[in-house]
Amino acid sequence: MNASKNKSIVTLQYVIVLVAMICFIFPIFWMFVTSLKNQTDAFSTIPKWSFAVTWENYSTVLFDRGFLTYLMNSFIVSAVSTVFAVILGIGIAYPFARYGLKGTENVLTWILTLRIIPPIVTILPIYLLFSKLGLLDSYTALILMYTFMNLPLTTWLLYGFFKDVPGEIEESALVDGNNRFSAFFRVILPIVGPGLVSAGLLSFIFAWNEFLFANILSGPNVRTAPVGLNEYATPVSVLWGQIAAAGTMIIIPIAIITLILQRKMVRGLTMGAVKG
Repeated sequence: MNASKNKSIVTLQYVIVLVAMICFIFPIFWMFVTSLKNQTDAFSTIPKWSFAVTWENYSTVLFDRGFLTYLMNSFIVSAVSTVFAVILGIGIAYPFARYGLKGTENVLTWILTLRIIPPIVTILPIYLLFSKLGLLDSYTALILMYTFMNLPLTTWLLYGFFKDVPGEIEESALVDGNNRFSAFFRVILPIVGPGLVSAGLLSFIFAWNEFLFANILSGPNVRTAPVGLNEYATPVSVLWGQIAAAGTMIIIPIAIITLILQRKMVRGLTMGAVKG
């Protein structure tokens, strides 16, 4: 009876996972299929499963509409802001995790509240500030915005990673002749490497997908890929094939990076639980 019950539970779990996978993957699959249709087939009221495959949407989006430039803008802004967010997160998280500074929990909680605030609440004062500084429609504005948007996330994740590293390891490195800086860079950072990958990848994904700040703070010079999707929704109609092709190209870089780094990311997330 117990064996039969356990088998039923396992089967139910597999069914639930399978249904969840279909729910998450099918929209992506349908977007890719739509990107291979011409405008008539893509706009059809009844979905067509049999159609003439065309790659014209991709060539139009890449070469005629300049979507490749938007992808490059997104990559530059996301990559640079991720590096800054991780570096600043290390500088904040490590001292609190290692030295038990006074008021650690209060400071970390305050940092976390910065991430809880709805972005729409802050967009107007940020726009006015960047306008006064002459930073609108520039890489600097988006990099600064995404850096501080992701800083609470990287700080909290890295705090958990550093907290998991026993202090004896650093003490052993000091005994072996290392100073504080060399012990940190040669011993501590390699240990929390998977954690750095997890924090960096999550920050990159959030910056890559961000729309609100990019839509308000950017312009024709540094327009990012999510904002560029607006060009395919015109007052007359929606260019479904082209917008599906552009959306597919936005997903591909993240999918490739995630597949390459998935092992380190999973390992980092499992080792980085924040302890009280």
